[in-house]
Amino acid sequence: MRFFAHGKLLLTSEYAVLGGAEALAMPTKLGQHLEVTPLDKAVILWKSIDEHGVVWYQNTFDKTSFTPKENGSEITTRLQQLFTELKQHNPSIWQSAIGFSFTTTLDFNRSWGLGSSSTLIALLAQWAGINPHPIQQAVFGGSGYDIACAMAQGPILYQRKDVGNPLFRDVHFDPPFKAQLYFIYLNEKQDSQKAVATFDRNLLTKEKINAFNSLTAAFLNATDLVLFQELMRQHENLVGNMLENIPVQQRLFSDYTGAIKSLGAWGGDFILACGDKRTPTYFAKKGYTTCFSYEAFIYDAS
Repeated sequence: MRFFAHGKLLLTSEYAVLGGAEALAMPTKLGQHLEVTPLDKAVILWKSIDEHGVVWYQNTFDKTSFTPKENGSEITTRLQQLFTELKQHNPSIWQSAIGFSFTTTLDFNRSWGLGSSSTLIALLAQWAGINPHPIQQAVFGGSGYDIACAMAQGPILYQRKDVGNPLFRDVHFDPPFKAQLYFIYLNEKQDSQKAVATFDRNLLTKEKINAFNSLTAAFLNATDLVLFQELMRQHENLVGNMLENIPVQQRLFSDYTGAIKSLGAWGGDFILACGDKRTPTYFAKKGYTTCFSYEAFIYDAS
């Protein structure tokens, strides 16, 4: 049995999505694969392979107790929690074979923040035939937009109303200027769980939520690059004032002529930049060599 889940990017309403603001989110073409094979021994064999084909984690678990052969790592603890949650939501799944071999393979570098954890949850939920959102909330927490992206067929409008059952729907986001949009990795992984845990949700007043909702709607409807860049700057200023933090363009790329916007938790992972064919060279000269065009990076089945 083979499964696939998409990586994720949050284009609007970072942090505010935790308080119920509407957010524009996009699945990436890069994701994570899962292959499940039945075994004739009552164990769970787990193997995780990175984007270069190198095994970066492997372990053996008892199929009934989920006790690991080798203990002590965070991934081992998380897998035990996930196995337990799957058993609670679909007890029969573990009885469908004597034992199981799970092999995951990533398309992207784990440090990129595209959702190695969220894609894993989505993959296991596909295998078990259950809703992945309650699983994520029980094990990792967070807004849940990454889980929605993992299963999406294109850009989505996401809203976290009911924590275990959020609202999200497909939206048409195909700007005529998408050839001028680039995604650049900042060479530093952001701890999204820590960012979520430390964010003061009292900062999200009704007025701010409305402002984020308006910006998200404007992002969706923008057909002009000049306007889109102005919206990016407005969004950066809104989040920056709320966090009392300096936007990434002012902090790192003050000489860049186009607009730059953080994606997701501030301080790492990917940014969005408006530019042209010279954009990858600009960032490469500053040491940021991982740069994707919109067409190469964003998944949209429509």
